[in-house]
Amino acid sequence: MKPRAAIALDIGSLHDHNWNYKLAGVLAHREKSGGLFLSDVSLKEQFGELLESCGQMYWEMDRDLRVIYANRLIKETFGDPVGRICHEFMACSDEVCPACPVVEVLNGRPRATSERKRRNIRGGEVWLQHTAMPIKNQAGEIVGAGELIIDVTHRKEMEEELRESERRYRSLVEQVPDIIFSLDAEGRFVFVNTEMEKFLGAPVHTVLETPLKDHVVPEDRGVVDSLFRLEPESIWDEEIGIPDAAGGRHFARIRCKASYDSRGRITGFEGVMRDRTSRRKLEEELKASKEALLEKIKIIDELYEHIVMSGQCKAIEEHTAEVAHELRQPLAIVGGFARRLEKHLRGGLPLDEEMHAKYVRIIMTEVARLERILERLIDFTRRDKVQLETVSPNELIEYIISVAEARAKERDVFVDARLGSEIGEVSLDPGRFQQLMLNLISNAIEASPVGGTVVVETGASIPSDKALQTGRLQSEGYFEMKVRNSGARIEPDELKQIFNPFYTTKAHGMGLGLTVSKKIVEDHGGSISVRSDDDGTVFTVWLPLTQGGAMGQATATSNELAQALVASQTH
Repeated sequence: MKPRAAIALDIGSLHDHNWNYKLAGVLAHREKSGGLFLSDVSLKEQFGELLESCGQMYWEMDRDLRVIYANRLIKETFGDPVGRICHEFMACSDEVCPACPVVEVLNGRPRATSERKRRNIRGGEVWLQHTAMPIKNQAGEIVGAGELIIDVTHRKEMEEELRESERRYRSLVEQVPDIIFSLDAEGRFVFVNTEMEKFLGAPVHTVLETPLKDHVVPEDRGVVDSLFRLEPESIWDEEIGIPDAAGGRHFARIRCKASYDSRGRITGFEGVMRDRTSRRKLEEELKASKEALLEKIKIIDELYEHIVMSGQCKAIEEHTAEVAHELRQPLAIVGGFARRLEKHLRGGLPLDEEMHAKYVRIIMTEVARLERILERLIDFTRRDKVQLETVSPNELIEYIISVAEARAKERDVFVDARLGSEIGEVSLDPGRFQQLMLNLISNAIEASPVGGTVVVETGASIPSDKALQTGRLQSEGYFEMKVRNSGARIEPDELKQIFNPFYTTKAHGMGLGLTVSKKIVEDHGGSISVRSDDDGTVFTVWLPLTQGGAMGQATATSNELAQALVASQTH
């Protein structure tokens, strides 16, 4: 047998090694020395003290699993186990612990390890790593087992934190609306979140370990090759076409960055893929709308040239001026909303789906209005009688206010709608009425100062008996609408001419807007008046709630009607 000093020296060197190997080193000495008897108390105490000095617990058991030795640290942590059965003491159970490492080495295994949760003497839960090796006598017979016990609670907590962190990370990755992915050095998918399933219509497992290039339309595969020439710290940012499982085509913007090893070689790629299909469709719709609009303008130009050459100018002189004015407003609206969409698209800015739908609806509505105007021009006839429909004027007003909202915001003007709840449905020509509203609200916004307010009021007006007789009115009730601005006062001389064709106080425009508005009102058998003072200018429109006789042929003139209605309200 080797001297005990030599054994002690070998055990002392274990301070610099992993504790999984400490017991192996110590017991290896015991095996080389022919094994130690359990009665060698002095050597047991040396083992226990050495391990204890390193913060490790150690005990020994005979073949009946009865503890015959325990170092001081195990007694301080769990109490004194000497003389007790190990599982009764440590696990508080009459049954041997499942996969007990001590039982395994007593049955012939050279070494066995397990991890278990235990309670210390203070009732706290701790994780312990048990490493057992056999104790043999000089004849080589296994007479017991020694077990090194290491407190691995901190490691277990760190592992649990790591698992929780990974769970949170995966949960976050799966909830992101974009596709997050990783590629290996050859460009094959090694990770992709479940958003890919929504994008391609195929399970994630069918994508993993397949090259990105296989999921790209043929004409864009050359673009993917440039990914492998990516410089360090550079970002690969491309938009490519991707076919889906149903045979359709999507468009995706991919931003990707390469990872490099110490030798500067690419080891993989991390990236984000965003669905751009809706944006591409919007661009195509916008392009198609632009082309259709240009085609309609071309038709108008050709038609005008034909009219001039055929000597029919006089027949449409007045009508052409009105149509030109009517064309300008829907063209301005379409152009304004198209420019906003183009700004979002070219700038790569996020576009709210609801706003996108609203812009497209407005463009489509205004293009339809352009088509109606074009049809009237092609007919070479004066405006037909109004086409009456039973509609809610308040709803038409709300729509026109939404159309004019952007212009109002540009000028920092607030539009206050005070629409009477008693107004139901009225017989109107919806398109002509919207034209009237757009003229009045646009003029009010232009006339208001920065920070001013435009007020739109609606209600019902019931003329007095005297007004009915004086004005020879054809309806016992009128839909009343007022559009009030907070601009500068209009002088009386200017106010008298305000409805005259080509009269305008603005630096631009043909001065036909209010002329057209007056004609629309009169074609409905109604009246329009204007009043201006230091508080601003208000236009008042009256339209009959019941139709008596042919539209546009009321027995009273517009001025007589306005005077009678004003008189009715002031008496």
